[in-house]
Amino acid sequence: MILKKIYLIPGTMCNERLWVDFLSSISNIIDDSYEFIHIKIPKGKSFSQLSAYINDLIVDEQVFLIGFSLGGYIASHFASHYSHRVKKVFVIANSPCVLPLAEQKQRQEIVEFVRCHGYKGMSNERAVQLLDSQQLLSDNHDDNGQLNELVNIMLTMDAELGETEFLSQMRCTTKRTDLGEKITNSCVPFVFYFSENDALMNKHWIDNLQQVSDNCVMICTQGASHMLPLEKPDELASYIHKWLNTH
Repeated sequence: MILKKIYLIPGTMCNERLWVDFLSSISNIIDDSYEFIHIKIPKGKSFSQLSAYINDLIVDEQVFLIGFSLGGYIASHFASHYSHRVKKVFVIANSPCVLPLAEQKQRQEIVEFVRCHGYKGMSNERAVQLLDSQQLLSDNHDDNGQLNELVNIMLTMDAELGETEFLSQMRCTTKRTDLGEKITNSCVPFVFYFSENDALMNKHWIDNLQQVSDNCVMICTQGASHMLPLEKPDELASYIHKWLNTH
């Protein structure tokens, strides 16, 4: 049997651990005709170079792409420039457009700081900011066990990738173009899945894309989590299952 390939592209300072719970969940509801393949983001490549890299990497004529955060932008960029290689795109927690000037400046300052002082790794505070900590604590009746578990996964991924990876991703992926027009004019179907209060999402851009594009579906989930594959793996698996079976 020829398996249908689904390529998974992670976010900033994320690796295969990002998808573990999601893959465990979806394995219970999906048939065995699909193969999930993790794509590691190579160092030192611009978005154009990353798209060319993915084009060389995939062997199927058309594939399914799932991208989280930075990986969502990469997936959108690839689908916009190599649409003949893509069947569908599922973007998680990303609005593929230009980063705010304040965020661009902050990234430049972080790169300069790390270059001078070294990379100390992601802080617990930053990891908690990317999760819906209030919801996690509420769901677990004030027991912060699950919150700590997810934070530890994020810190582990960050530590495994390290300073060189961090600097590469900061330097090579800050300059972004607005992909809205290319997505709108593309024949590739897109799904955008995100939290309603995710501070890293550009809601105005998403709303505008929804108004002008016929090939985009928006799925807005409750809460403020950015790390949806970690925090809502069962819900994500359910949406991916439906996505794969929608023609």
